[in-house]
Amino acid sequence: MSKRLFLASLIAFGAASGAHAQIAAEHPRFCVMNVGPTQMMFSAFQENRTDAIFCQSVAEAGRTLIILDAKSSELRDMKIEARVLRNVGQKDWRDDLDANTIALLPAGKYLQTGGTTSFHADLPKDGEYMTVVRAFSDDGGKEYVGQYYFTVGGSFEQNVAAGGAVAIASFAGLLLWRRGSVAKPAPKAKPAPSAARQSS
Repeated sequence: MSKRLFLASLIAFGAASGAHAQIAAEHPRFCVMNVGPTQMMFSAFQENRTDAIFCQSVAEAGRTLIILDAKSSELRDMKIEARVLRNVGQKDWRDDLDANTIALLPAGKYLQTGGTTSFHADLPKDGEYMTVVRAFSDDGGKEYVGQYYFTVGGSFEQNVAAGGAVAIASFAGLLLWRRGSVAKPAPKAKPAPSAARQSS
């Protein structure tokens, strides 16, 4: 099964459960992270637990599929490395990098075919996390870095309802975002949800 078809299947399952959600879902624009001048959409799925798709708030700790989707042709041509880190209030994501890394997607050209890649993270406990994406050119002359913050835990029922509802919005949001119609997320008061670095 192709990654695009797999992602569509996840969204379809999430839409079915989201039809009964009673609380407001996150707007798809809050699932977007800046990676340098480009953007990626972040989502998370917990197989065999719920059909919901999560974004800023994941229902519970455990094995979680992290899905990254890029529309930029520039980003698709670059190598991608992605990490899930514990957010322990570090000033820079590189601080104690090995100790804080939960999962690692080694550098590779994962986005060339369909613009989507995924990897698993075993989230050990409730708390705050971040996904860091590094994109760099073949010659190493260009590098972009993006950070996406999310939480794990809280009310399982509410998170599942929100996750199911956001799946409905995510399908439309993903299509609109691919066409450039979804606005960038507004800055947050807490540590910036994204950061970008370009080096020559």
